[in-house]
Amino acid sequence: MVVLRDVLLVGAGAVARGKTSLRGASTLVGDRWQTLPEWAAWFSEIGYWAAGLRDGGSNTVVALSVPTREYIAVLLAYGVVNRASQDDAFPAESKQNFDQAKGLPVGTCVRVIPVKGPGQGRRVYTGVFGGAFQNHHGRVYELAGSKSPGRRPGPLSWFPADDYRLQLLRWPDLPEDYRGSNRFSEELEIPVGAEKLLAGRMDDFYGRCSLHSVVIGVRNTVLAEAQVVVGAPGGPALPLQELLRLRAVRSPGSHYRSVVLSSRGDPDEYRDVVRSCQPAVAVLDGAATVRRWLGASLAGVTVAVVERTSPSALAAADGLYENRWRSVANVDVPRDLGSRIPPGVELLAWKGRGAAR
Repeated sequence: MVVLRDVLLVGAGAVARGKTSLRGASTLVGDRWQTLPEWAAWFSEIGYWAAGLRDGGSNTVVALSVPTREYIAVLLAYGVVNRASQDDAFPAESKQNFDQAKGLPVGTCVRVIPVKGPGQGRRVYTGVFGGAFQNHHGRVYELAGSKSPGRRPGPLSWFPADDYRLQLLRWPDLPEDYRGSNRFSEELEIPVGAEKLLAGRMDDFYGRCSLHSVVIGVRNTVLAEAQVVVGAPGGPALPLQELLRLRAVRSPGSHYRSVVLSSRGDPDEYRDVVRSCQPAVAVLDGAATVRRWLGASLAGVTVAVVERTSPSALAAADGLYENRWRSVANVDVPRDLGSRIPPGVELLAWKGRGAAR
């Protein structure tokens, strides 16, 4: 059964350059190592390419018809995160020095990031901002849990301003997530082997909390698939989860690259709040998810994965074609991707009307 019945447009000069891919990597299957199949590297490169499409300023849809959707969503998300690791620029408000922090409202969710060198207490702390103060000990930040009705707040934590910076945490980190808790603490460490699989600066990338991709699907399935272990040539192996930092909506205390939403959720509940974080790509994992979530436009780019064996495949395809009918232009696929499409996979891309918010 063919779902996407149209012509792939391959750009004559376009090439998806600058990526670190899974090409040549190995994966652990049972107790044996096997070379990762070519199609796995290709899907990661599609995610890398899709993350760059939002620079065009319009809503973009990348539609993939596949024989099976297994592991594809996490491979796409890996490509998105890989591209994001190379971005030097991030919102100016994401890091606050002491003078800036003095103007922050008490109760803001923040991440306290050390600025010392490696091996000097490299821990990050997540919690509710209590204030920035000049006291007899010097300039300090105050971090504490939220007050609960009828209960005293947890003990305060003080951080010297010269040794730390603050990063504001927007959704999915909300003050009520920390009610009754003092703070969450994590090691600020770069997973061994990450530098072989991500192309950017690891110290900067792992030192900040940011949302790059949103995966909508069967949540437990997606989280389980993120545990697939891969190893680049000449490097140690690690689960893709270490790169994705894929988390559920209510998982306070963990910095994140990606968030997973249940396909059974209400798109209206998440549309505005997700878009306010400006993720690069939303991956719709499976035909039923595409049918329900395509209109939500959670990110600048939506990658819709339709498995042809699904009972919802034709209905999902109809929704995609209706979306394409309202589009303003097709999007050319880079020639190095268009010439290597795996057997049984179909790919189309187009720009929708209106700027992504």
